[in-house]
Amino acid sequence: MNLIFSLTRYLIIVLCAFLTGCSQLGYFAQATRGQLEITFSRKPIDEVLANNQTNPQIKKRLELVNRIRQFAIEELDLPENSSYTTYSELGRRYVIWNVIAAPPYDLTLKTWCYPITGCISYRGYFSEKNAINDRENLIEDGYDTDLYGVAAYSTLGWLSDPVLDTFLFYPDYALAGLIFHELAHQVLYVKHDSAFNEAFATAVEQEGVERWLRAEGNSEQISQYRIIKEKNARIIELILDYRKRLGNVYENSSESRLAEEKARVLAELTIAYQSLSESGSGTRFWDQWFEEGINNARLGGIATYHKLVPRFRAAIAKSESMKMFYKTVAEQGKAPTAERHAWLRRQMQENDP
Repeated sequence: MNLIFSLTRYLIIVLCAFLTGCSQLGYFAQATRGQLEITFSRKPIDEVLANNQTNPQIKKRLELVNRIRQFAIEELDLPENSSYTTYSELGRRYVIWNVIAAPPYDLTLKTWCYPITGCISYRGYFSEKNAINDRENLIEDGYDTDLYGVAAYSTLGWLSDPVLDTFLFYPDYALAGLIFHELAHQVLYVKHDSAFNEAFATAVEQEGVERWLRAEGNSEQISQYRIIKEKNARIIELILDYRKRLGNVYENSSESRLAEEKARVLAELTIAYQSLSESGSGTRFWDQWFEEGINNARLGGIATYHKLVPRFRAAIAKSESMKMFYKTVAEQGKAPTAERHAWLRRQMQENDP
């Protein structure tokens, strides 16, 4: 009986989240299969730890997850629920693959709309093959596209998110950051505003990792994290700067010169990164990112996750506690899009009360 109820709940939730009409039946089917695969493969972490047959390395990592989760609850006021109390082995590198798209001469990302999540600027597939097919169709329709694997995702508190083997062996600070990020989505989710949601979760992630590393007292990890964070911040700032330049090109260039000007700006961005990389400020991740080529969709993906982060970090700094920060942001989340983004801009002003 409990199993039947659980299955029904999953099906209804996935249906409401992903299905918007008969044309979406194929997408709904793969989403349902993917979620059920995770559901039936997960086991309580306590049972995995108590099993003498469990790989010692997996035990060690799951014990770390328990500490991270407890820190998230006690120190970051993140939700205390059944998320990250179970473990699932999928046997693959990623749990889902996301597709992003944008017009060839417009930085606005294409969105897909669903009843629960609202309109979001990416479309996730549990099958890489399906994601590739969708991307190819979008390319045929003239879009710039990106496709990338994702190690974890949030069900926004509707379901209990498990620990997955796709991210279990991340470096300690990255594992902590991922859990903080995904739990943050359960605290706040604003329909139709992917940039607001992802930047909020990323800001909580960064704040959480910094606090967690200090609490752990691991000087080597703190040093490593700071170096990576500084490099990433500099590279992201560079990318966002050139994305802004590209936006000016699209607004001010004649139609006949759009392709040429776009190619010029993207080439200049690549050269600028190569200079950073040669000076020791690059990373393997960003080396590969640039090698794969740049387009509007890929630039948009970076902006979605990072453009608003400094503003959220400023809001955290002004808050008496994380709980107060969440309350303030939740209030802004109810405001119209223009108003909440104006509030975010004000957080960067030194004299803002």
